[in-house]
Amino acid sequence: MPGPWRLAFLVGALAALPATCADGPLVPVTVCEVLGNLAMYDGKAVAALGRYSFRERGRWLSEESCGVDSATSPAANPTLWLVEDAQNGPRPPDDFEMDGTVLGHKLADIRKRTTLGKFRFGTPDYDRWAVVYGRVESRKGDGAKIAPADLAFRGDGVVVFLNP
Repeated sequence: MPGPWRLAFLVGALAALPATCADGPLVPVTVCEVLGNLAMYDGKAVAALGRYSFRERGRWLSEESCGVDSATSPAANPTLWLVEDAQNGPRPPDDFEMDGTVLGHKLADIRKRTTLGKFRFGTPDYDRWAVVYGRVESRKGDGAKIAPADLAFRGDGVVVFLNP
C-alpha cells in the first residue's frame, strides 16, 4: 500500500512545482511608490522605475513630484540614490521579465509630472527613463536630505533603459 500513496504525493508535488518556481513577470514600482511606503520596501528588492540621472556627483532615480503636498509628504524629495554593490547587491530573478502593461501605464503617469533634463552640452545620457533592480535601504540623518533612501544594485546589467 505505501507505493500508491508515495506516487500520488510525488505527482501532486510535481504538479505544484511550476506554480512555486515561476513567480511571473516583475511588477515595477515607481520612486514615489517606494518612498510613499518606505517602511514596507526597506530592505526589499524591487524593480524601481523613474528618471535615471547621471552627474559628476553620482547616479539616482527620481521623480519631480509625487502629486502630494511636498511639505508633509515622506516623498518630499522623491529620489533613490543608486549605490553599486557588485558583491552584495541583490541578484535579479533568473527570468528577468517585466510586466510590460503595468510598466507602460506607470511610465505614462510619471511622464505627466516629471520631465527629462535638456542639456546644451553632451548627450541625452544624463537623464533617461529606466528601471533598476536593487535593494531599498533607507537613509538616516543628513544623508536623508539628499535622498530618503539608497537603491543598492549589482551593476549596470540590472539597469534597463526605456525608449517610450
